[in-house]
Amino acid sequence: MKRLALISDVHGNYKALEAFLEYIEEHPVDGIICLGDYVTDSPYPERTMELLHRMRETRDCCMLRGNREDYLLDNVGNREGWKPSSANGTLYYTLQHMRPEDLAFFASLPTERELRIEGCPALYLCHGTPGRVRGNVHEEAGLKEKVMEALDYPYLLGGHSHHQEIDRMYGKTYINPGSLGFAVDNVGRRAQFAILTGVSEKWEAEFLSISYDVDEYLRDFTESGVDEIGMTLNKAIKKSLVTGVNYFYRCILAMEARAKEMGLDSMTEAPESEWEKTGERFGL
Repeated sequence: MKRLALISDVHGNYKALEAFLEYIEEHPVDGIICLGDYVTDSPYPERTMELLHRMRETRDCCMLRGNREDYLLDNVGNREGWKPSSANGTLYYTLQHMRPEDLAFFASLPTERELRIEGCPALYLCHGTPGRVRGNVHEEAGLKEKVMEALDYPYLLGGHSHHQEIDRMYGKTYINPGSLGFAVDNVGRRAQFAILTGVSEKWEAEFLSISYDVDEYLRDFTESGVDEIGMTLNKAIKKSLVTGVNYFYRCILAMEARAKEMGLDSMTEAPESEWEKTGERFGL
């Protein structure tokens, strides 16, 4: 029998990552599978990176790259001109705090891969969906069914949607551990992950949701200076952490619609006054 911890979407929440590492110290596992999105949208990303590097050195880890890592790698040297703003300020802040060795580590990771463990059924790992790092089975109707029908493996492990779920179709199983650092559970103040137990014929998933020090983490947003850089989306992130409601995504959708109404090519072109109105609309 094998026990594996499965995490995804840390999003720089080092407090949630600390709580997870404390949990598996008390409840040992044989290895850790990480499905990507380790940083961005948070204060002090260097603290998250320190924990990740230490985890890799001390535990058997299988790690993927997520879309957030791709954003950073695609903008080394800030090629897209990120700046303090509601649109991309949190990305700008994270990029300034990444060391060359951190970016090199991200670049070394695959976005998907198979994982075979002796005595257990094969697993296929991805951040979003196979072939699409941003494939979101929770938001795109019919995507999960299409992916699972084409899958050549008995199990697919995916993240990105921030929703814990297990689904069985076409004789195969999809497992999403939810988000460790940005749980969308309508509860808030929780870190989500899963424990997989493998035997010769199947994997079983236990979904977990543990508490961590959210109040101390929220203070870091102000102390680090990221509040002044991320602006409206930073406020959305903080309210999401407390409520478990994805105000970050709601703001993005609202601003994309507003930019279209204004005849803009992208929400990044919208003035801060429009972002502030959206923030007021969601009570940020």
